[in-house]
Amino acid sequence: MSKKILIIDDENLILTTTTLLLKHANMDVVTAKSGMEGIAVAEKEKPDIILLDIMMPGMDGWSVLARIKADDRLSGIPVILFSGDDQVDSGRKARECGASAVCLKPFDAYDLIDTINGLIEKKP
Repeated sequence: MSKKILIIDDENLILTTTTLLLKHANMDVVTAKSGMEGIAVAEKEKPDIILLDIMMPGMDGWSVLARIKADDRLSGIPVILFSGDDQVDSGRKARECGASAVCLKPFDAYDLIDTINGLIEKKP
């Protein structure tokens, strides 16, 4: 059975290209274009991994991450912060906030797939 990945990002190009990449790697993909929509999709779909953009209008990725980690139904889902934001460059703030990994844009396709597969293998 393929793994389900939720991508939360407000940029259509990122959603489209990342979806195609992950589908090519035999993963099921669901998407959301905002933080609130992303939380609702996560609650409904219970993905194996969440790719979460930080810089979004309305509810930013930090707020989404905090809501996910505070929700017992979602807190066990690994979250990969997916951003071009320099704030996550070191990954320290990301880990302190509960993220499992950071993938900086522009990203390397192989690195992203390896990161996802590594987190899926660690998941109970």
